[in-house]
Amino acid sequence: MIAMQAAAAGHVSLARLERSDGEALRRLFFRLSPETVYRRFHSPIVRPEQAHPERLLDINHSDREAVVAVVDGEIVGVARYARWRDSDRADLAVVGADDWQRQGVATRMLSGLADLAASAGIQNFTATVQGDNKAALGLLRRFRPFEQTTFSQGVCELLLPVRPADGPR
Repeated sequence: MIAMQAAAAGHVSLARLERSDGEALRRLFFRLSPETVYRRFHSPIVRPEQAHPERLLDINHSDREAVVAVVDGEIVGVARYARWRDSDRADLAVVGADDWQRQGVATRMLSGLADLAASAGIQNFTATVQGDNKAALGLLRRFRPFEQTTFSQGVCELLLPVRPADGPR
């Protein structure tokens, strides 16, 4: 993990995920409730290897990036993007350990990730969210006003600007 900022807002700090953080990601998986895992992966997986950790760790700090929230050396949340091929858009995903949800950690991770995305030339995030996941929809709505591009079979496909409409942060 490469630190992005010193500990702030209590003892949570942000860092960039590195390929060597596989074991820390594995430990995070076991801090997630079955519902949180289902909401993040849209599938009822029960073992970390079912989440394809090799893909989660495929980070190049340009087209694929991830920011983690760290407490006492342990990852408690991850926000990531993966750029669409030859595009200024990137898919967005975020998850936080249940004990750290609704404490502003995800918002901080998204802000840090947006800064990195903007530096990489990404203009918009896309997100796939289950239509009944009010917590995730609320988080993304607070982060950036979004355009609901589609709603089909209980899933929302969203488009969010990387930068706020009123200019750079």
